[in-house]
Amino acid sequence: MMKLHLTTGTITYMQGLKKEHRDVKIGAMGQDAVLYYESDSADSIFSSRNSYDVQYTSGTLDENNPTSMHFIPVPDERKGPLHGHLADVNEILLGTRGVQSHRIGEALGEDAYIVLIQWAQTSTYNDFKQTNSYKNYLSTEALAKYRTAESLFHKSISSKLYLPLKDNEEDPEDEF
Repeated sequence: MMKLHLTTGTITYMQGLKKEHRDVKIGAMGQDAVLYYESDSADSIFSSRNSYDVQYTSGTLDENNPTSMHFIPVPDERKGPLHGHLADVNEILLGTRGVQSHRIGEALGEDAYIVLIQWAQTSTYNDFKQTNSYKNYLSTEALAKYRTAESLFHKSISSKLYLPLKDNEEDPEDEF
C-alpha cells in the first residue's frame, strides 16, 4: 500500500529540507510550509512527520497546484462509520470540477485521517467550500459526528490550504 509522508514547519526551514530532498513536494501559506511525498515504505525521510496509508488515490501530485489538507482525528470506535464516509468523499472528489488529484489515507500509529486535494487553482477550492458536497462531507460540522466527547479534548479537525511557492506571498527578506 502506498504511503503519504508529510512534515510542516517554517517556509525557510522547509525550503532547506527541499534542497536536500529534490523529490519532495512543497507548498506554503505565508510563513507556514508543508513538505510531502509518496513512497511504498512506512519509513519516512522526515524525522518529525505524519505518515498515512493511502486508501484512495486519483491523479498525480504536483507542487504547482494549490493543495488543501484536511486532518481528521477519529477515535477507534468511530473508524468504521468514517470509512464509508471517506469512500463517499472519494466518489465526490472524482466528479468535482477543478480537482487535479487527491489522496485519502489513515495515519500510521495514530487515530487520524487525511484528505489531501490538489486544485486547478485557488478559486476552485474556494468555490468547492461553498458547495453542499463540502458542507456535508468535509466541513468541521460534517466530520464532528465521528468524534466522541473524549476525543474533543485531543487534536481538532482542521484544514489548511497550501499554495505553490510561486503563488505564496514571500517576505522581501526571503528573496534571493
